[in-house]
Parts: sequence; C-alpha cells; structure tokens
Amino acid sequence: MSLQEKTSDVQGSWIPLSQYFDYICDFFHLDRNLKTNAARQKYHDGWMEKYQKSISAWTDYDVAIWSVRARQSLKLCFSSTYFALESQRARKQGVMASAYYLGYYSVLHAMWSVIYLDPQQTTKNVYDITHSKILNLFHSDYAHGNNSVLGYNAKKIVGNLRFLREYYSYRMPLNSPLDQDHELAMAFASLGGFVKHCIQLAHLQSQLLMKSAMRKKKASASLPLEQLPTFADEFFAINGKEREMTQERLLDPADEFALHESMSKGCDIMAHSLAFDHMFDDFMTCLGGTNPGEEIISETRRLVGAALYPRK
Repeated sequence: MSLQEKTSDVQGSWIPLSQYFDYICDFFHLDRNLKTNAARQKYHDGWMEKYQKSISAWTDYDVAIWSVRARQSLKLCFSSTYFALESQRARKQGVMASAYYLGYYSVLHAMWSVIYLDPQQTTKNVYDITHSKILNLFHSDYAHGNNSVLGYNAKKIVGNLRFLREYYSYRMPLNSPLDQDHELAMAFASLGGFVKHCIQLAHLQSQLLMKSAMRKKKASASLPLEQLPTFADEFFAINGKEREMTQERLLDPADEFALHESMSKGCDIMAHSLAFDHMFDDFMTCLGGTNPGEEIISETRRLVGAALYPRK
C-alpha cells in the first residue's frame, strides 16, 4: 500500500464496495480483503469492463440464459450453506465420512456460485465443468492469497478438503490417521468462513452483472416461440439431471415453475439480494418425507441472508 493510499483511507474517505451500487448490499469481508479505496475501485472497474464487453454482443436469448445463470448462482449459495451445516452436524455425530463428503461439496458449490457469473465462460463451460477447472479458475481470479478479493488460498483449503473426501471415499481407514494433522484440521475449520466469503463474492458479481446489463439496456428479455425449445433444453442442462436408465429429465418443482415463468412472462437479470426472497420461499418447501427439518432449513436461509445484507 502506498503512502498516498494509506493517507486517503485514514482521513475518513473509506469507500466500501456497496457504494458502487444502487441497491442495498454488504460486502464487509471483501472490503477488508481489498484494503484500499483504489483496490476496491480497480476491482469494480475491471469487472464492469469485462461484463459490458460481453453484454454488448448479447441477444435477447443471451439475456434469458444469463438470468438463469444468475438464479443458479444463488441456488448454489443456498446448497453450499446447507452442505456446510450438514457437514458440521455429521461431525458432531461422529459420522466423519459424511462430514468430509459434505464439506468438500460445500466449498465446491460455493466456488461454482461465483464461476456461474464469470462473463468469460460460456454457459456450457460452466454447467459442464470439472472439479479441477472450478478450483483452478477460482484460485486464479479470486482467491490466490494476499491482496485477492478473497483472503483465502483456495487451492490449499479445497485441496485438503478434497483429500479428506477422497481418503474416506476410496481408502476408508479402519481408524483415523488424520486427527493430528493440523493443516487438514484447519481446512475443515475454515469451511464456514470460506463459504460465507464466496456468497458475498457471488453477490458482488451479481450486482456487477445487473448494473452492467441495465447500463446496456439488456437486463430483461422475452423469447419468441421458436427459441423456447432451445431455451428449455439449456435451462434443464443448468438445473436438472437426466436419469440415464430411463432417460427421464428430472427437474425440481421450483425449477419447473421458474422455467414456465421465464418462457411465458420473460426473464430478468437480478442481483442476489433482489432475488433472495423468491429463493427463500422456494428453498426446501416442496419436500415430502425427505425434509431435513425446519431448524436446518431456517438456519440455511438465515446464513445466506446474513451474507447478502448489511449487518445490524
């Protein structure tokens, strides 16, 4: 940090990232990682340029697909939080294979929520991505250590969590030879913080996306009838999974409703804080006997909301 930057911030002109947007938002952890006004402005301006360059070439179909990508990013914020909570519950119960499995997929979904909003990645590249590619992209662009927007070394944390998951999945020990390994323990202990920072980052990228789209007047779109089948297929590729034995295309009821609404009423690109209430209502409200319990559902909703909105 230069003397000029230090002096500027100390003299009361601290400018948080939230000041760049018109809607209520909070990026407390990211503000602290980007330590100066100049660093925060550089991050904002650099990504605005990337988004606007991409958006300039968008058609209405691209607007529609990006609305789905933004929605999927928010879904992944919810799933990563839910997995982290279930991982903690499994650990308390001594079910370590489940704890490590859920812990790894929690951070994977958290990183994926950010990658879904990367304007440099095609939609197919994002939904058809490998675990290693998610980590490499995320580490390179957002979390390589000091002075990055995330203050974590993603490769170190995620690599250790992946090792724990794979060890218990493929070489299940008769006892646990890992209990005394400090680095592995620290990776697991970092789970909640890493996920929260990723959610704030996904929210930041969604605000940048919406701001850029609105500036280019490409934040809303309706599709003609001839494009609806292609849109439905790509929506399914992002949200669903085909059952290979029966070739049945399975979608969550909330996703089926979102698809119908997008095709019949049009699509809007929304930042996560604006789409949160809708996702809050959809999260685990269509379950039958598989409901994990109101306590963990409520805590998932609370933690995602706490990462998006200003602290009270």
